[in-house]
Amino acid sequence: MTKQNFLRINILLSHSIKEYVIIIFMFYKFFVQTINNRLLKRIIRKTSKVFFGKDIISDSFDNIQLVKKYTPNKSFADIGALWGTHGLHTFAAEESGATRSVAVDVYPVTREFLEEKEKRNLKAEFIQGDINSGETIKKIGRCDVVLCSGVLYHTPDPIHMLMRLRTITKETLILNTASIPDIPGMKNVAVFYPYLSESQRKIWIRGIGTQRAITGPYEPEEGYANWFWGMTPSCIESLLNVAGFEVKEHYVFKFRTVFVCQTVPVKFVPESGEWTTPKDENSLKFR
Repeated sequence: MTKQNFLRINILLSHSIKEYVIIIFMFYKFFVQTINNRLLKRIIRKTSKVFFGKDIISDSFDNIQLVKKYTPNKSFADIGALWGTHGLHTFAAEESGATRSVAVDVYPVTREFLEEKEKRNLKAEFIQGDINSGETIKKIGRCDVVLCSGVLYHTPDPIHMLMRLRTITKETLILNTASIPDIPGMKNVAVFYPYLSESQRKIWIRGIGTQRAITGPYEPEEGYANWFWGMTPSCIESLLNVAGFEVKEHYVFKFRTVFVCQTVPVKFVPESGEWTTPKDENSLKFR
């Protein structure tokens, strides 16, 4: 084979691969937009309930069942405990026999939290603070079981947050987070939402209310309220592995994934800053 013919074959293969990738992404984009379309979702839901007896595209998941399973005789922390639940998981943990139950959120404690705590006559603690802050980490201490639901995709630096979760988790992490569908043949894919064009943002609108940085432009003044990352389940699992967690259970939905993980030794602390090696004191604390 001449060098010229070899180059021609390479060019043809390059074009074929490029066309193949374009087709995959076109199909993926169509798939995402289809299952996000309100009318089609209604049709699929009604049809699936008739034929399968359940909603096959629902992303709902009740964290309570996992909280009740893992918290008896264990200390428990709920990171992001207020939004939409007002400490419900914290209360469920204590009522399931948790030795300590603490709710953590960046926002001040709500009236609903205090009223429900009093109504149930519970001792649940509340800590206002950012899980990414060292001061908050000190207040929480280490807990046997940690729940983090609806938070990961709101943080600009997900690996940093997972390392903070690893710092406070003795045994089990329950991570419930929004995700995007995996792409066939491609693992660990993620989308960074801020500053996408309007046409690109429309792909990810789920019709569930305001998704800052998706339903509208990125709003830096709103801080963590923005959606920063759309990560595939495979990407999130790899991040968990790097941060020192081994996935034992996972529940994958169209736009949500729930992981139940156990802590494992961390050989390298994957955070920006001063260079560390597995022998450094900062790494040894994760063993």
